[in-house]
Amino acid sequence: MTGAFPLSDETIKALAPCDLPFLRHDPFVRSVSSISITALPENVQPVVRRLYDTLLAIFSRFDQMRRVKLDELRQFLHETGWHDLMHELRGISLSRHDPVLGQVIHDIRGGSLQALALQLQLIEFEQAQPVDVERIYLLVRDHLKIMRNCVPDLDPVRTARDIELRTHGVDLLLEKWQQADYRLPDGTAQIVVDARYNGVVADRCVEFSALDRVIYNLINNATRHSADHRVMVGIYPLFDCSSPSLRFVVANRIDPLQRSALDQRFGQQWSNLFRGGFTFSSDGSKGHGFGLAICAELVANAYGLPNGLAAIAGSYVGAIPHGDLFVAWFHWPIAAP
Repeated sequence: MTGAFPLSDETIKALAPCDLPFLRHDPFVRSVSSISITALPENVQPVVRRLYDTLLAIFSRFDQMRRVKLDELRQFLHETGWHDLMHELRGISLSRHDPVLGQVIHDIRGGSLQALALQLQLIEFEQAQPVDVERIYLLVRDHLKIMRNCVPDLDPVRTARDIELRTHGVDLLLEKWQQADYRLPDGTAQIVVDARYNGVVADRCVEFSALDRVIYNLINNATRHSADHRVMVGIYPLFDCSSPSLRFVVANRIDPLQRSALDQRFGQQWSNLFRGGFTFSSDGSKGHGFGLAICAELVANAYGLPNGLAAIAGSYVGAIPHGDLFVAWFHWPIAAP
């Protein structure tokens, strides 16, 4: 849907340079924010394996039309102790001493999983609608790929398939985000997408799942903090640069309390949010601020930059205030080799 974004095309263009150097020489076959399963703490490894195996089992219950027998799925969730598994995951601490480990655990616990957990509750309460079944299919599919992106040797066979050449288009983003009612435990929003590009985004599933990690982190953040329960996503092609890219823009309205907190911490340099370490919560709850830092690292990885700080400095990622909007952006190379 075009024309839905609350910023003018001129404002979108002025967010960052349009010609962003592409420095990566090798194919995108692994995300920088990833580790081996054996690098996870010993008490965490079986929980992560159990989550992955459970999601695989859920996914296998869908037919080719993305339909599932709700009674069987409800029984499966009960028999496998889904609630206990979610409780164990919430109990895993995020490491501040090992940033990559913290990022991996953050996205294993985050990504599409939190939205999925709420959707599965609807099935348990016998309140699921047909649109919820489709949403569950997409969320399970995405989180399995996100988990393999975070921990490649969790499933070596499927990870090998993720690395194979296979084009992924914008349609795979639109099918799950366009006009989506997105629900998290601590926020709900309608997602509205203004896509000005309809072509290929990535040549490999591993790259597309890294892109998914960035988008989920940004939309999760925007959903939690949206003052009007609405999140706007813009997808704009940059064909004038030496290496064609997409500019993704995610915007949500914020209240005066959020604006004040951001101004006090960052002044006008809101892009420093992507350094991580900052979270805002009006109820006083704490967070680690990993999400935006993960975005910066993954974007840096996609362009061949040394780290997330370089992505911030080069405006590959960034954020600004615009009226009562929080506006974040990032770039992604189009189907880079």
